[in-house]
Amino acid sequence: MNKITKSIAALILLVSFSTVSLAAGWVADFNFDADATYDDNFLMNEAEQDSWIYSIKPEASLIYLSPVVKSELDAKLAVKRYSEFDQFDSEDPAFNWKNSYKKERSTWSLDFGYSENSQRDFADQDTGQFDSNTIVETVYVDPGVVFRVTEKDDLGISFGYTERDYNADDFSDNEDQTIGLNWQHKVDQVLSTTANISVSQYEAERPNVNTNKTDYEKITVGFIYQYSESLSINGSTGYFQSDSRKRILSGPVVLIVDSDNTGVLLNLGMNYSQESNDWSLSLSRSLYPSSQGDVEERDSVRVGFEHRYTSRSSAGINLSWYDTDSALNDRESINISPYYHYRITEKLKLQTSYVFRSYDRNSGSEVESNRVKIGLRYSF
Repeated sequence: MNKITKSIAALILLVSFSTVSLAAGWVADFNFDADATYDDNFLMNEAEQDSWIYSIKPEASLIYLSPVVKSELDAKLAVKRYSEFDQFDSEDPAFNWKNSYKKERSTWSLDFGYSENSQRDFADQDTGQFDSNTIVETVYVDPGVVFRVTEKDDLGISFGYTERDYNADDFSDNEDQTIGLNWQHKVDQVLSTTANISVSQYEAERPNVNTNKTDYEKITVGFIYQYSESLSINGSTGYFQSDSRKRILSGPVVLIVDSDNTGVLLNLGMNYSQESNDWSLSLSRSLYPSSQGDVEERDSVRVGFEHRYTSRSSAGINLSWYDTDSALNDRESINISPYYHYRITEKLKLQTSYVFRSYDRNSGSEVESNRVKIGLRYSF
């Protein structure tokens, strides 16, 4: 199915949701976003080139909820146009379906979805190739089950499969498979302890360049602290081990490179809500299966704050920092984004934001950009 056909199918799905919801008794929600963005360094190069970005995004959700079943279906289509770089014009559909089923002593879940995106939308976290117009198709399936073993202990089994395919050969098609075992023990009303072990396999192929297969295991222990309805803290620490075999094609010669790696995993998160303010903080050291055929180590910090002035207006700021240790391209990125939202009517909201981006390829090439966006969101 080509891209245009998929986009038309996504639109038909959006329009059909209202009819389906009435027939099946689901609750439907529809939204429409339209915005304009000015970027003074669109390609994130030292030689700056600016562009206007125009975007519209219809979005629909269906939710079914009963005492034992929850099902949530989401679909959207993002249409983007660029004033100076029409080769990046895109129509990106996305579809997600999340389901859960509760029994007396177990909860079963099945999530799956499909999306198309411009790879450059992830460039600041991924490879830094802001000048690529490659499209990535992503499919994921995540089934799982949680068993209530005792009144204080839950045991979970999870599976995960993600496949990414690119329409050009500047990235590596890849798939990532994971099986995990999770345990949670409730110490008291506010504190729980956790333990997790997972085994994963990552396979990537870049035609006529290289193939890679990486097996990696992770073990973590942690806690969940629900101090109050307003404040929650969670954290974990652990260990990973990976073994990789890469086949590199260099003319008529095939080089085989074996490597192994070990390291520390870390995660710390906090959420705090007040009457008018919301705070969030996240610190992590984790593994990142990249689009270049490697499983990389990444440190990240994310901070969020929002203040509600009235029931109709709010402002906030999001900050993020990523530092990725890569065999091909170490890189560091910083995003700072203040925003302001104002609800004009019950259904119409004004959304404005500013984004400062800094990207360092650790090769003496540090670039920056400034983005200003204004948009409207209409809820039916």
